[in-house]
Amino acid sequence: MIAMQYNINLPSDYDMKIIKKRVEENGHKTDGFKDLVFKAYLLTENGKDGSIQNTYEPLYLWGDSDGMNNFIFNGYFDNILNSFGWININIGITYAIELQEGFQNSQYILEEYKVINPIKSLRKICIKNDFEVIDDNLGEVIIYNPDKWKYVKYTFIKQRRENIPENMRMLKISHISI
Repeated sequence: MIAMQYNINLPSDYDMKIIKKRVEENGHKTDGFKDLVFKAYLLTENGKDGSIQNTYEPLYLWGDSDGMNNFIFNGYFDNILNSFGWININIGITYAIELQEGFQNSQYILEEYKVINPIKSLRKICIKNDFEVIDDNLGEVIIYNPDKWKYVKYTFIKQRRENIPENMRMLKISHISI
């Protein structure tokens, strides 16, 4: 499986109702998209949930590259380019995925990044055990990128968490397509 995400940083005074309306009106268009395991429409709002900026950060998990290629090169991604300009797409490889029944009812994602420092043997790295354990989650996805030697865990949760560790970010889910 291949993960894909683009991060759109918006001005601190940007009206996030515009993004929410965009997702409300268009989010369903990726429901049932070929090869899409899920797309989580993620956002942060300056001053809310510990965020210091406004962002729109959709996260995709593709079962196969054909669907991803179709999305990027057959006009679907053009909607993003036309709205926000040229942006980079971050690509990663799925290391582990565990989605509970009802994960699509998640309201938030906790994001936790780690770095793979130079080491003589990657067999010594225990990626799954390197993250905070989040009880009552509805799913977890671990993605790595050997180009940047980083990995990230996305934990799907139903309710907002008041106190999250400093090494995590909480993002609001506006919609999940499956």
